[in-house]
Amino acid sequence: MNPPSSWPLVARAVELEQIAAARANGHVGVVIHGLAGVGKSRLAREALARAERDHVVTGWVQATRSAAGVALGAFAAVLPPEVRSDDPFELLQRSIQALRERAGGRPLVLAVDDAQWLDPVSATLALQLAMTATAFVVATVRTGEACPDAIVSLWKDAGAPRLELGLLSGPETEMLAEAIVGGPVEREARRWICETSGGNALYVRELVRGALAGGALKLVGGLWRLSERPPMSASLTELITARMADLTRDQQHALELLALGEPLRATDIVAMTGSEPLTSLQERGLASVEGLAADAEVRLSHPLYGEVIRAALPSLRARELRLALAERMQARASLGSEETLRLARWLTDAGETMSIDLMISAARAASLAGDPGFGAALASQALEAGGGIDAALLLARAHAVQSRFEEAEAVLTAAEGNILTPRQALEYLEQQSEVLHWGLGRPSDLRQLLTRAANWWADPAWRERLEPLRLRLVSFERLGVGVEPSMEILSNADLEPAVRREVEPVHVANLFYSGRTREAHELAGRIRPELPVRNLGDAIALSLWSRIALEDGEGWSELEGWMASALESAVRLVEHATAGQAAYSLACLRVLAGRYLDAAALLAEAEAQLERHDPLALLAVVNAQQSCVAGFMGERTAMSAALEQCHARLAAQGPLAHQLPYVARADAWAAYADGEHQRARRLLLDAAHDLSASPVHAAGLTYEAMRAGADPRRLAQVLERLHERCDARLVAAYARHAAARAARDGPELLTTAEEMAQIGALRYATEAAVHAAEAFLGAGRQDSARRAAGRSRELFADDQGGTLPPVEGLDQAAIDLTAREAQLVQMAAQGLTNAQIAERLVLSVRTVESHLYRAMQKLGVSDRHDL
Repeated sequence: MNPPSSWPLVARAVELEQIAAARANGHVGVVIHGLAGVGKSRLAREALARAERDHVVTGWVQATRSAAGVALGAFAAVLPPEVRSDDPFELLQRSIQALRERAGGRPLVLAVDDAQWLDPVSATLALQLAMTATAFVVATVRTGEACPDAIVSLWKDAGAPRLELGLLSGPETEMLAEAIVGGPVEREARRWICETSGGNALYVRELVRGALAGGALKLVGGLWRLSERPPMSASLTELITARMADLTRDQQHALELLALGEPLRATDIVAMTGSEPLTSLQERGLASVEGLAADAEVRLSHPLYGEVIRAALPSLRARELRLALAERMQARASLGSEETLRLARWLTDAGETMSIDLMISAARAASLAGDPGFGAALASQALEAGGGIDAALLLARAHAVQSRFEEAEAVLTAAEGNILTPRQALEYLEQQSEVLHWGLGRPSDLRQLLTRAANWWADPAWRERLEPLRLRLVSFERLGVGVEPSMEILSNADLEPAVRREVEPVHVANLFYSGRTREAHELAGRIRPELPVRNLGDAIALSLWSRIALEDGEGWSELEGWMASALESAVRLVEHATAGQAAYSLACLRVLAGRYLDAAALLAEAEAQLERHDPLALLAVVNAQQSCVAGFMGERTAMSAALEQCHARLAAQGPLAHQLPYVARADAWAAYADGEHQRARRLLLDAAHDLSASPVHAAGLTYEAMRAGADPRRLAQVLERLHERCDARLVAAYARHAAARAARDGPELLTTAEEMAQIGALRYATEAAVHAAEAFLGAGRQDSARRAAGRSRELFADDQGGTLPPVEGLDQAAIDLTAREAQLVQMAAQGLTNAQIAERLVLSVRTVESHLYRAMQKLGVSDRHDL
């Protein structure tokens, strides 16, 4: 799949309509104002293209600085060669007449691009063409540059509307990037494009083109992913360099300091360069000062300025500047975490040494700021310099945050003998919990470590402090262990807040797995962390809240809204694990709604994020879901590839307890796609049996077996018993669906379809409505069958890669509406009479009546008010 060579206009629909309205309402033209690169020319070209579709004659006038010295130089492309005269007035008259002849009696629309560079004669001609109604003039003008008075007169005196074209918003920038490549772009790449371009459409195009040309932006699994930060393209560098031409030495010095150190305090940069350079840079729009205080932050006006300056700086000059910035920073009385991190960067890039304390503080700040690579480098240096257990723990954490669990384990194992205090021991064991259990899939090794750690101190309080860690391992190693142990700990009124925060997610899990999903959902909502998510306990709490909502069928609209917001926030915070969890949660909602194409894009995003950091072993589950989605869309190759990747991630250890239901489902649907229907059902029912201690999971797998063709008469009682052990709304709907199918109860199946629809499980609702239609057919109720089949069509997600299940025994042609019938049904549903419909569509009333009658027969309704 290659990106398209051209792309549609993005996020300028309102302005395009304003231009069309101005032309329709008799205005002389429009003037589009905006900064360089915001898309003025692109908008003008689209306006001309729309005019051409209206059979209007168009022309493009391109002004340039070089053509400004030639009278009518910009109009050379639209005027015939014989239009000449030494008399300016006669030249204008001949030009106007030539353009009238070119139009041949039809309306004429002329775009005048970069009108600020027009020579006086050309500017006068543009004004006269507009004033004499010879042409509708669409002029573009760059903000901040001197403009000929004739062009100013277009909007000031002639009444041409002036359109201010601003920078693209974040979502608009993302839309443009995806339009350029022709498909979905991962959030990480979108963030880079948005932040680096600053919403400038020209910069967006150049950044994306450069990333594509250099191979940094590649299509992987249906998602355009950024493998590395690409260097600036030559064309973009030229554009930015031209913007910073003719600088004085002091101005250049100030820009260089900002490029290496922004944001800088105003007092710092004034002390290092004087006030005049900063003032002049502000006037030229190259630097911005936020506020009026002495410590106001100073930044470059655009992120790309810094990239160009840094790329051009000689190494010795850059070192000198970094050391000067570091000296200024070190003179402060105290430093915050962000300042500490910047100081460490300057010293590192300058090749200077730093104290162990600074390395450790900066390593911690780097990991929290979303740069674990730099954090690992600093922590490694601190460890080599004698930083001890604190440096080792920071290094291991930096490795884990990059999903480099083997390296993290090696560092932790080597550091175990250096643990001196219970605080260090608890941090060590918390990290090992993520690394051994979730990262490497070796919970038995973690169990042995916790047993050994219990003897590190003889104090009974120490063993009590380890109990939450042990309980968490037990609860997630085998689902359904019971709620009593966690409840006993939480019942202690004097429990330390830190211990309570550790135990509450475990209690939520135990409630959920034991079938008390309503209590679990309520508590999970209360302890759900806010972003940023900083530790394993919070990551578990967030994952549990999502999993409970998805499995119990409650609060899906809240889950949708929260996770959509969390996805964008987590990407901005460079919090890959949370972004992956959010994308996966949203994908699951799309799967349950039957929106498989949307789900596939979100799963690809989840995979991209979790490959960077996966603290809870969710990647294999994502791959399992990808396999299912591909199978539901009939994409056998993609299904097999995703399933193979899933099992490769599980390696020899096999699935952990929380992964098992999703891996079993993927294995089963893959077998089903291969024609092994009986094996598929057996895989699902065996997994349900293995997970019988967790009724919510056992019920879900049993229901999937029914969807895969298992006899509902065999499963109805099983699901009812599971429902008796589990209060989840979705499990109740599973049981109801199976019982209604077993009884071939059409009305009850339709009721079940509506219950599933209210939950949000539109795919299950679609299937229940199909089963209702089949039950009605079996009872000889043709109209009811058609009505149920019509409801299944309404619930089905069109153009999302899925297949509408056929109604066995019902002629599809007898229920599918033709395009004309669908159109008439929609109009009748809006309350229009047959006569009104006939008048609008230029049909006879009899034709409308006959088409509506056939449509109502197909839909199984006898009253048009039921449409």
